[in-house]
Amino acid sequence: MTANAAVAAATARTDSLSLDSSLPLWFKPELFTQPDFSAVGYVSDLKRYVPLETLSSELHSHLDALKNKLVEVINEDYNDFVSLSTKLVNVDAALNRMQRPLVELQEKLEAVRDSIGGQVGELQSGLQRRQAVAAARELLELMQDTAHVMSKVDKLLGEVKAAGEVSSGCAPEDLEAHCRLLDRVASEVSRLQFYAARGQELELMRQLQPRIDGAAAQLQGCLDAALAATLQSQSPAALSICLHAYSAIARPQAAEVVVRTTLVAPVVQAALAEQRAKAAAAGPAAGAQLVDVLSAVTQGLQAQCSPFLEHTLSQAASSQAFDFLGGSLLAEVHSALERSLPAVFSAGVPAAFHSNFLAAQRFLAALEAYCTTQVQVLQFRGSTAYAAFAKKWNLPVYFSLQFQDIAGALESKLQLQPAGANGSGGGGGGGGAAATGTPRFAWSPSAAVWKGLQRCASSEEFLPQLADKFVRLALQLLARYAAWIEHGTAARGSAAAAAAAAAQAAAGGAPPAADSQQAGSTASSAAGGTAGQADDSWAAAASPEQLSALRCDVDELLAGLLSSFVPQLSALLSPMPPVAGEAVAAAFADAAERLEGAAAGVMAAAGDCLTEESVDALKQLRGIVASYRMTARSMPSKASPYVEKVLDPLRKFLKAEAAAKLSSKARQQLAEAVVAGVCSRYLAMVEETLSTVRKTARSLRRIKARQQGGEGAGPVPDTDKLIEQQLLLDVQEWGQQAQQFGVDVSQLDSYKQLWDAVTTEDEKAAAL
Repeated sequence: MTANAAVAAATARTDSLSLDSSLPLWFKPELFTQPDFSAVGYVSDLKRYVPLETLSSELHSHLDALKNKLVEVINEDYNDFVSLSTKLVNVDAALNRMQRPLVELQEKLEAVRDSIGGQVGELQSGLQRRQAVAAARELLELMQDTAHVMSKVDKLLGEVKAAGEVSSGCAPEDLEAHCRLLDRVASEVSRLQFYAARGQELELMRQLQPRIDGAAAQLQGCLDAALAATLQSQSPAALSICLHAYSAIARPQAAEVVVRTTLVAPVVQAALAEQRAKAAAAGPAAGAQLVDVLSAVTQGLQAQCSPFLEHTLSQAASSQAFDFLGGSLLAEVHSALERSLPAVFSAGVPAAFHSNFLAAQRFLAALEAYCTTQVQVLQFRGSTAYAAFAKKWNLPVYFSLQFQDIAGALESKLQLQPAGANGSGGGGGGGGAAATGTPRFAWSPSAAVWKGLQRCASSEEFLPQLADKFVRLALQLLARYAAWIEHGTAARGSAAAAAAAAAQAAAGGAPPAADSQQAGSTASSAAGGTAGQADDSWAAAASPEQLSALRCDVDELLAGLLSSFVPQLSALLSPMPPVAGEAVAAAFADAAERLEGAAAGVMAAAGDCLTEESVDALKQLRGIVASYRMTARSMPSKASPYVEKVLDPLRKFLKAEAAAKLSSKARQQLAEAVVAGVCSRYLAMVEETLSTVRKTARSLRRIKARQQGGEGAGPVPDTDKLIEQQLLLDVQEWGQQAQQFGVDVSQLDSYKQLWDAVTTEDEKAAAL
């Protein structure tokens, strides 16, 4: 039996051992021979449902079984194991015979490897020497080419100098030939500059750098003269060649300077001189206006520079290197204005600044009109000259002055004073509503708000660049006006509450100190909630007629806001994205809603005034008790006469001229406010009267019971029933009177409480 056979037999016996049926089901020895077997994991899995003592016992039993099997296997094949070593005869000699050729092969391979390594080293050394030679040759060729090109440039510049400078009077052919020569020199100079940049670490290049710079400067001088002559002669072919030469030597700014001094500066100076002459002829008080100056400059540039700009900007590829609109035209105009008219950029006089800024924007638009592509427009707007010119216009200062003027005008008018003779507050600076559609206001705050709104959308004050700020200012004006109304009406209500608390305290109702302190804190929180604002006490002394006029002002303002101002402002914002217009419309809708709420508060305040007048008639209710107790009367069948007079103040006010201008909605709000106020006061009087009547009745019953020697309460006196019936009839009549003004008293909580106070459960059921 061979060794492999013995091992296989042992393995088979081990497998048979692992399949022993006497082992528990959870104990699987075959898992021990798996490659990924983990003793820790195996034990941790089994200890959850098998005690460790049981597991240890099974493992020891399995170990003993394995040892026994091993002894049995060895004993079974012991003779084969013993004879195995005796059968291996002459093994060392066989190993020596196989080792000798392998060692010889190894020696040969090492010799070949050493030979190849030496050859590779020699080859790499040769390649490095070759690369060094190539680099040296390249540098040598670079220096030779640089020297050759330098000589060529000197020779060409000599030819240019020998040809002499060109002038605008020479023939177009000669001018074009001269420009071609300069273009050739520019190409060589560009090549020379390229070589100098590549070999900037070479000593030769450092020595040639002054000559290169001198050649470039000399060429630029020649190009400047040629470009000036070309601009005067207006030769398109020569101009294209000359600009190509500037682009070749990467000096487009030099060409922009030549165009600025040769073509643009004379036009600008002539326009300024002409406007100064006109201003001097108009009188010493007159001065050159920026609008006229830029208009003259625009016309002059259109006459003198249009062919040049159309030619250069039509070639999109070559025009990208030059910025003639910004570096030549706009830069010269900006510089001339700073020298001659520095005051035009000042925002100290907003009206003049507005006119000058719009004139400047029209001038920039005229320059952009020369562009043929969107790329050229963006290039012009991103130029240094454009940014410098835009920086001169201090828009934040202009808006700050306008804000102070507009907002300050409103703050100074926040008093309940009559408006001007026209009642319209002026109508703004020319951008307001039409004369036939201008709202007419009774009070100065309303007129001031409308005037401020018109100024925010006026063509003489509004600037598109400040559209967001002017829209915000308009919303702030409306919010300030609404807050003034809200605070005034709140202060009036707080003052009325404080007066009522004081009166109740004087009558012996609530403790005076607590009520007065609470009323005072309420008034201070309502009227003084915004420190530094206008006085809020105006509403406390306002009459119903004045409050009605204020409500009419709010209605007029809302009508003008929605029909005139918002469409006018939307037209100014039309160039902006639609989402901006929608946001503005939503913001003004919210402002209008707040004004509606403030207007309702005004009607409530007017209703409080009429309520106080109506309460005087309600005081006759106290006479009902005395009337029925002092005289013998039968069961009442109709309401008391005073009920019809309770709402007489409201009736007279609605028929008067002061309420004629009120809208139906305002009249309804006023009626509801008066009815609700009277109901509350009526309820208090009825409850007080009934309480007095019932207390008197209880007292009479106790006296009568003592006289009769009994303790019974006794029936309700007939007089008390008559009084309660009279109050019920009065409340019914009061409800009918209130319904004549369009008020549904069934929806008023105070009237429901009033009805409950004067009716018994049986009467309520009968009424239902």
